[in-house]
Amino acid sequence: MTILTLPSQLSGPLQAWRFNPTDEASKTIHPAALYSTRCDQRELHQFVPNKPVSINELAKLGVLYWNIDVSNPAYLEKVETVCAERSYKNRDVINIRKDTLPNYDQKIKTFFEEHIHEDEEIRFILEGSGYFDVRDSNDEWIRVAAKASDMIILPAGMYHRFTLDSNNFIKAMRLFKEDPMWTPLNRELPTTNANKFRLDYIKQFYPRKAATILPQLTGPVVAWRFNPTDEDQRELHQFSPNELVSLEELAKIGVLYWNIDVNDPSYIDKVETICSEREYKNRDVINIRKDTLPNYEQKLKTFFEEHMHEDEEIRFILDGSGYFDVRDKKDSWVRIACKASDMIILPAGMYHRFTLDMNNYLKAMRLFKEDPKWTPLNRETPDTDSNKFRLQYLQEFHGVVPNLNKRSSEDDLDGSATKITKS
Repeated sequence: MTILTLPSQLSGPLQAWRFNPTDEASKTIHPAALYSTRCDQRELHQFVPNKPVSINELAKLGVLYWNIDVSNPAYLEKVETVCAERSYKNRDVINIRKDTLPNYDQKIKTFFEEHIHEDEEIRFILEGSGYFDVRDSNDEWIRVAAKASDMIILPAGMYHRFTLDSNNFIKAMRLFKEDPMWTPLNRELPTTNANKFRLDYIKQFYPRKAATILPQLTGPVVAWRFNPTDEDQRELHQFSPNELVSLEELAKIGVLYWNIDVNDPSYIDKVETICSEREYKNRDVINIRKDTLPNYEQKLKTFFEEHMHEDEEIRFILDGSGYFDVRDKKDSWVRIACKASDMIILPAGMYHRFTLDMNNYLKAMRLFKEDPKWTPLNRETPDTDSNKFRLQYLQEFHGVVPNLNKRSSEDDLDGSATKITKS
């Protein structure tokens, strides 16, 4: 059986142009040009000369278009074909008319607030006309003039807004994949930019601008050179005066850091963004507390044994505090004081150790790329220095490469290294 298809169009009568954020009466540009306009939103808002945008350009942003002639009695068959192809199961028809809609002007302003949806927005215009404004890859507005016979689909996660034009009337069929979910997520909300559907949209249509939360080179975390006194490992172990180490210095040896406020209800959105960017698929939460952990003192000593892992160590502190000690390029210890809201990533192959501080409590989220592999390779073990991941770490962050002379394979390396000379 042949399945009917109705491919979206890359040409047609649809018109679109770059939105000119001006006062239509005076043609003066307002300070808030990129995000709003004080003048009547229903005017054309074209530059002089006009700057048209093609349907093909819109398609590259994810906007799909069909022109289905509503004066043709068979138009509904084409609509049904699109619905079957794209799994649109439900529909309704809306009438927006100035002389019949209560609080018309206020409602038009509400439609014009910039927002996204977690599902597609599909509109087939039956009568009348209006404007869909959509953001391009430079975060600038494009105005799309929709009239009778135009079907437009905006992808989930795309910032957009809608207004009638100066005719003040539109009748449109709305299509839905499931039961109608008409929930606009306004751009001004702090969680919208980190919304999963927004991030998915960016990855699909702006791969070079994929949402990221970059590691920080400044922040509240404090690190210093470790003073190896006979004090309890949980003490500060600072020199006098204290010898601070910056986040920028830590980054040079592979330590990544974020501060994500756990008191902000949306903090998990930022965590999810980092997980998506760095492909962390699994997680758990650990509680280390002196009054509940059996053999606490002994286990704390075990955590403090110098070791490395064959994968990253990722810890996001939810409550409490503790210290990560890491080796610098001179093989000296640097102590990093982590507390609630700090996320720290230690690279595979880095020698490090962990201890609680004198508060004797830490609650942390552990993140993993695959199933958790919690295998510490202690430095005192003879083959740890020649471990493949250790040698890769040294090459990337310390500028040394293994000496491969007289070796039959990578697995037989004994840790000999040659300093990289950079021209």
